Amino acid sequence: MPWRGPQYPGEFPSLGWSLLEWWADFLPAPSDPDAPLLLTDEQARLVVRWWALDPVTGALRYRRGCSRRSKGWGKSPLEAAKALAELAGPVRFAGWDARGDPVGRPWGTAGDPSPWVQIAACSEDQTDNTYGALYEALTANDGRAADDLRIDVGLTRCFLTDRPGRLEPVTASAGSREGQRVTYATLDETHLWLPSNGGRKLARTLRRNVAKMSGRSYETTNSYTPGERSVAEDTHKAADQGAAGLFYDAVEAPEVREDAPDTELRAALAVAYGDAHWVDLDRLVAEIRDPDTEWEEALRFFFNRPTDDRLKAVEAARWTALARPDIQVPHGARVGLGFDGSISDDATALRGCVLLHGKPHTFVIRVWTRPPNAPRGWRIPRTEVHETVAWAFDHYQVGLMLCDPAKWHTEIEGWAQAYGEDRVVFFDTNSLIRMSRACDRWLTAVAEGAYSHDGDPVTTDHVLAMHRKKVHVRDADDDGRTKYVFVKGPDRRKIDAGISDVLALQAAVTMPDQPPAADPWALYG
Repeated sequence: MPWRGPQYPGEFPSLGWSLLEWWADFLPAPSDPDAPLLLTDEQARLVVRWWALDPVTGALRYRRGCSRRSKGWGKSPLEAAKALAELAGPVRFAGWDARGDPVGRPWGTAGDPSPWVQIAACSEDQTDNTYGALYEALTANDGRAADDLRIDVGLTRCFLTDRPGRLEPVTASAGSREGQRVTYATLDETHLWLPSNGGRKLARTLRRNVAKMSGRSYETTNSYTPGERSVAEDTHKAADQGAAGLFYDAVEAPEVREDAPDTELRAALAVAYGDAHWVDLDRLVAEIRDPDTEWEEALRFFFNRPTDDRLKAVEAARWTALARPDIQVPHGARVGLGFDGSISDDATALRGCVLLHGKPHTFVIRVWTRPPNAPRGWRIPRTEVHETVAWAFDHYQVGLMLCDPAKWHTEIEGWAQAYGEDRVVFFDTNSLIRMSRACDRWLTAVAEGAYSHDGDPVTTDHVLAMHRKKVHVRDADDDGRTKYVFVKGPDRRKIDAGISDVLALQAAVTMPDQPPAADPWALYG
């Protein structure tokens, strides 16, 4: 396709157009060895953008790239074609033809270094994703493509037969790869490239190697798990920060809930998969609905949405809909209390819960957070906390107060002595069985609308920062459902008031019918 010049906004010269023809000339379609390889429109646009050139110098615009796409979209076959082009195709700028279109030449000609292409992954099985697709394309039809391109094809490597050049899958450590004269590197499944398996170090090594050869690298990946510090996550962050020379390709499905109807799931999948016509979306919906399929994994692999097993505890719209700031809890109301304390960095929170016609309503009593300009060494004002607890027991009929003992063990023991050991009870939020029950009760109440809250802004911020973390526990009450506890998300925002809300609800629905007598001022003599 002729490039008409910079006077046409949005147009740019690219070697991608000639590569689309090159693949069609030499490679068979994966589904039909007798048909030429023809990319979808979406894949073709990606190729044209990846091989975009500076209209003045002819230099390639991008030094590294990444495709984060849904499972089955066709990342590996496309990357196999790209790797083969880097070995034997016209991927180097050689000038302009009479129509003004760019002309390419292969590596190893006109003084360029010989091509050395590496397909890298963390395991041999992963390299098979791309190298296997390349091997099949070259050996189809009795090896016609390999013969035409003069390539000696092996199970573990390819060599050019008319000039120096090699292509190989690699899984070795970063140290053994340092300094190799690689001209192109494929980094496959980089959501699995972690600090723990040397993936991040290997990625840096490969990029250094191709940089010194004026080569390029390209990642393929499914959506990553936030917080794992994978190469895929690093690359996404770099793209968001506008890293120069980084090409980033990703299409996410729109946000969709697990309980959405199948038609909505299918529509969301259609966005993520685009024109990948070989994907049976109805089959994917059935797989997503399978009881053994984890929703978080479905979001990552099928909907192409970066997530982990720490999904938000509640969506903002749902939480807002449950707010009832008009409810005023009267003096003397029978309530449960939830307390989650810290020393300095996290917040300390005390929330209450009253049952109105059997429906729980939670409300703030006090939340202490570190002030923005607090001096070094600032601590939660414990005297204020003591006074607030005393006020709560004086103002309400407290049936039960559940307290996370972390960092407040001594104080909680004192409250138990003052107000009754059966009314002030330790509740270790690190106990997976107890905490998962409390979180399950809270999630159920929120999901069913059998719950309301006062709309306190600090608590709202903490609740919306809570994430569900899947836990594997079995107890006498096990009903076969997935269990969760609430934790901080990758952004590490505070969640203490949210946890105290969970404890307050748990206290209100499990407190005894009648409060025991107690002297609320005993602690202060």
